[in-house]
Amino acid sequence: MNYEYYKIFYYVGKHKNITRAAVELYSSQPAVTRAIQNLENELGCRLFVRTKNGVEFTHEGQTLFDYVRIAHSQILKGEDELSHLISAENGTIYIGTTVTALHGFLFGILDDFHSKHPNVKFKINTGSNNGTIEKLKTGIFDIAFVSTPCNTSKTLNSVTVRSFNDILIAGKNFSKLKDKTLSLNDIKNYPFVCLRHSMQLRQFIDDIFADNDVALTPDIETDSADLLVPMISHNFGLGFVPQDMAEGAIKRGEVFRVKLEKELPPRNICMITDPHHPQTNASREFVKMITKNK
Repeated sequence: MNYEYYKIFYYVGKHKNITRAAVELYSSQPAVTRAIQNLENELGCRLFVRTKNGVEFTHEGQTLFDYVRIAHSQILKGEDELSHLISAENGTIYIGTTVTALHGFLFGILDDFHSKHPNVKFKINTGSNNGTIEKLKTGIFDIAFVSTPCNTSKTLNSVTVRSFNDILIAGKNFSKLKDKTLSLNDIKNYPFVCLRHSMQLRQFIDDIFADNDVALTPDIETDSADLLVPMISHNFGLGFVPQDMAEGAIKRGEVFRVKLEKELPPRNICMITDPHHPQTNASREFVKMITKNK
C-alpha cells in the first residue's frame, strides 16, 4: 500500500481538479495524474472520470473517498494532538540524573520550571554517571545531569551548572570528634562508609587519598549515594557525602560535620545533551532556562 497515493487521491477528490490538487501538494499535474493512474491500477477500478471543469468521482471513487476523508481528518487531528504534546507548555521531558545531581541541583530547578510550565510532565531516572550518559546517547533521555569526575564524549554538549563540596560527617557515637580536626591519615583509624568502586564519589575520594599516600579500606560499601547519610547516621562509620545531601540530617542532629585539616576540592554538576538527537520544545525550554540562570 502506497500511502502517498491516497494522500494525492484525497486532494484530487477534495478539489475535483487535478491542477488545483497539484498546486496544494507542491507537485506537478503529470505527477498527480500518474499517481491516480497507479492507484487505479492497484485497486483494479476507475476512481475519476474527466469533465469540462476537472474530474468527478465514479461510484467506486466516491465510496473510497468517504473512507479516505475520515482517515485524513484523523491524521490531521493526530498531528494537532502531537503538536500539543510536544509544545513547550504541554510536553514531556525525559531526564537521567545521578542522585548527587538530583539533590544538589535538579530538585531546585524542577520546582522553578514547574511553577512556570505547570502542564509539562517529567520522567526522571536515577543512575550512575556512565549509565546515564549511555542512555542519553541512545536517545532514552533528552537531558542528563551528572557529577564530576565523569568521562563524556566530545560528541556531547556539556555545561557546568553548579559547583559543590563533599564533607566528612559522622553519627552521634563519634561525638568525641566534634572538637577535633582530622587529617586524611587520621580517617583510616575509624570505620569508614563509602560508595563501591567505579562510582564517581568513590573514584574522587580514592584519587585524593592516593595522592596523599593514604590507603583507605571502607568497612561498608553501597551502590547508592542515597544510602550514605542513613548509614552514617546509624553509626556504621565516618563518610564523605555531598554537602547538600547532608544538610537535613545535620540540622536534625542525626549527624555532624567533622573538621578536616584540608577540605576536599569542589566538584561540579554538569548538564549533558546530545546534539545528534532532536530536542522537544519543552526540553529546549528547560535547557534554555538553566543556561540563562547559570
